[in-house]
Amino acid sequence: MDKIESIVKHGFSLAREIGDVLLVFTETGRTYKVLKKYLNKECGKNEGKNLKVVVTTPNEDTYSYLKNEKEIIPILLKYRNKYKSAMIKQAMIKLFENSLVKERDTVVAILGTPRASGNIDTISLIEVSSNDFLLRFYRFINSLESIKRLVVSEVLDIAMELSIEGKEGKPVGAMFVVGDSEKVLKMSSQLILNPFKGHDAIIFDKRVRGTIKELAGIDGAFIIGDRGEVISAGRYLEPLSCTLNLPLGLGARHYTAAAISKHTEAVAITVSDSGGIVRIFKDGEMVVEIDPNRLDRECFIPCI
Repeated sequence: MDKIESIVKHGFSLAREIGDVLLVFTETGRTYKVLKKYLNKECGKNEGKNLKVVVTTPNEDTYSYLKNEKEIIPILLKYRNKYKSAMIKQAMIKLFENSLVKERDTVVAILGTPRASGNIDTISLIEVSSNDFLLRFYRFINSLESIKRLVVSEVLDIAMELSIEGKEGKPVGAMFVVGDSEKVLKMSSQLILNPFKGHDAIIFDKRVRGTIKELAGIDGAFIIGDRGEVISAGRYLEPLSCTLNLPLGLGARHYTAAAISKHTEAVAITVSDSGGIVRIFKDGEMVVEIDPNRLDRECFIPCI
């Protein structure tokens, strides 16, 4: 038995014993093919255990293959992380967004070095209830109605990509305002000619995602409707003045994002151009702060 098969075997056994979700990472699909042998062996023996088997990949060809497999839930990761901890947390966000985990669940993850094929070397145990960030994100994402949750998920993916990839190796500052667009537009004005006017652009379209990333360096905010319609870029926000309880050290972009989320039903997402930190604001408060570029296990920083 080789190393990969041994790790998959023991990870699967641990998940069946104590886990609610088995989370598997694969680049080429090889790890899943090893797992599939054990899934087939245990078919029919697992009636009392409702174990969800989730297989994630950043590779679109591998994802196309996984979509045809009946024993698993496939998830496409939108970008490749540099570190294992960030890779796990990207996948955990996807589990929350797709309602695949609950507050007291235990997740067993099988993974290896990011961006390296066939290098599975780790079994990780994630207990949602013991991780402050995961709890906060879980409660935030579940406070949104289903369609808006999908839109926020898509915008968050774009924000994370801008943080990790940036332009010329540097993070790009940006702000996205999602939902309650009629009220948001009344509290803002156009800084430039609106590049999305008359184009029926939707956030789920790959071409639109690419256009947003190209335009991310311009001043002003992107305005996204509740159903994902990209209404405007380069929008200057002018929310009413108000008292906000935010951490020290944040700039004008973050205060504006918090204020617009307080005066409307919108969710605001910002990317810092100084460090690439992604922040989410709702009801005038910073819900969570995410640093995808840090190595340590706490690269997702809970708000206090």
